[in-house]
Amino acid sequence: MLQCLATLTLAFLFNSHALAQTSAEEAPPSPVAPAPVKQKLTKPLNFLVTDHEVKVKNPLLQYDLKKTDGKSLEIGSEVFDNESFTAKLEGGTLNFKWNSRLIETGEITIIDEQGNELWNFEATTAGAASFSDLSSSKAPRWQNGSAFRFCLRSDIGNGFTSMCTQLYAVEIKGTDIQLGLARSTGSARIILQNEEKKLSGAEEVTVGSPVQFLATLSSNASYEFLSEPHPLLIKDLVVSEKSKDAVTVTAVAPRPINLESELIEGISYNKFTKILGFENTMHLRPDLWRGDVKIKDAKIVLPGKSGGAFSYELEITDPPEAKDRRFVSEKVISGTYRSKEKIVVSDSEGNAQDWEFEVPKEFGLNTVSLEVPGKKMTHKPYLEIYRGSAGQASLRLTGISSASGFLILSEGHVAYWFNDIAGLDSYYFSKQRWGVSARYFFSLNKLPASTEDQTSDIDLKTMDFDLRYRLNPGLWEKDETVGLIAAYESLQFGTYSIPKMGVGAFWARSMPRSIDYWFSKLPFMNYPKWLDMEFIQYVSSLDSKFNLGSDYVLNFHGKVLWTPTFFGEAGFGVKSYYFESATTGEGAKLTTFFGTVGLGVNF
Repeated sequence: MLQCLATLTLAFLFNSHALAQTSAEEAPPSPVAPAPVKQKLTKPLNFLVTDHEVKVKNPLLQYDLKKTDGKSLEIGSEVFDNESFTAKLEGGTLNFKWNSRLIETGEITIIDEQGNELWNFEATTAGAASFSDLSSSKAPRWQNGSAFRFCLRSDIGNGFTSMCTQLYAVEIKGTDIQLGLARSTGSARIILQNEEKKLSGAEEVTVGSPVQFLATLSSNASYEFLSEPHPLLIKDLVVSEKSKDAVTVTAVAPRPINLESELIEGISYNKFTKILGFENTMHLRPDLWRGDVKIKDAKIVLPGKSGGAFSYELEITDPPEAKDRRFVSEKVISGTYRSKEKIVVSDSEGNAQDWEFEVPKEFGLNTVSLEVPGKKMTHKPYLEIYRGSAGQASLRLTGISSASGFLILSEGHVAYWFNDIAGLDSYYFSKQRWGVSARYFFSLNKLPASTEDQTSDIDLKTMDFDLRYRLNPGLWEKDETVGLIAAYESLQFGTYSIPKMGVGAFWARSMPRSIDYWFSKLPFMNYPKWLDMEFIQYVSSLDSKFNLGSDYVLNFHGKVLWTPTFFGEAGFGVKSYYFESATTGEGAKLTTFFGTVGLGVNF
């Protein structure tokens, strides 16, 4: 009977998957079917930004050192001058202040006129720092009458940003130290991509290519960076509710320098999670910013990846309005196992319709859109939805250690998650809640076992079937979850054959950031990693001839996804076998520790 049940289960899983693959991969979204329903949905869909509505020009490096005759530099919407970075010696303490929009934190150094470093100090707070240990061995190695500059440098990624003050001089009389500006004049100049340029200009640069820039003021103060421009990734654009002459832009961080904006966290973590380093490491949502931009002469200035400032000019025509917005449920799915989905969408007046669309790209993010007529052109509200794999199968090798000896088992495992049950769209009952799994173990060697009368070697075989329910909907290997387990195990322990029922719980998520950091130092582990943990307590024997004691399994399991379909896995845990004959009291009590390695595929 168990073989028949296993055959039917596997046949159903593979047939369900085959049915999910029948739709054409690149089929266009289905039209929205009219539905006579009034339903107030509250989650707005973003508008897909097309070239017809917005043209984003290549980034510009705009600078002006000419307007002030070399006394200050305008770059993007920021200004660098003699007050952008200053140092003062007050009451025996060396105090620094700087424009944290140009550089947030970094290393402060003292550089003499010959280019020698006299001192360095790490500034960890934005915009200000102090050093008071001037009589120790860590104090600056300056001499009476020497001239030097203070420099602040921040290294980020493959680039850097630095700024240096005009010349300072120090006067030392015994323990008294006086610090002040030295007389110094120079020629203002601009160096861009290692070539001297005019003092004012706008150079078109390329996203993904590093830009080298150096500006020296007439006072010899300098500002320099080597940095790549960020791409301007606009996720939504609509006419502002505050002014018809502006649009509200939502885009991927970093936040703009020239606009007031709010930060929208992609994933919000509490302080405890951040302290532990338990942030997610798979399917991360980027931070966004939202702010208003004037339609006429629209410009957004973003910081570079390692510093600097780059301007993006926009041509905006016929942007969508709030009345064109479409809405979905706050509980709308963010992923699916199927190649075709259906959700309910409504307009701003609550007129709801069914929306069917194709999800062609497996193991990737799909963008599906509607067409909504505007004043002059059609706008496209859109939804981003990830399509994952519902099933997985793997072969494993398990080593078991117990007081009786060491046992090696071969294991086959298959699991499947259902997108829904019988087509029902119930959020709590069926939508991406249920999964099944089956395992078969058999020993490759025999385990020594003893009774009062004799010692013999026994085989160990088990067949497990689990039914699982997620307490929150989502996709396996994407959305963190906890859930409940109803378990069946058929155990063959030597001459004993015991069918058991159990209950348990599981927890699954991506590997936490703090742990992933160390594992990823190994080249073969520097891939996405998924973890799960389960505990099952077997509470009853289905054969009245046997009674169960403390019979349970605690399992920790992880997998590394070398490709979306091929993975390696490993695990460890504790398994306790405890059963007795209801009539004779004979049976087995065995606590084991096990480790597992294997290879598998997602399908």
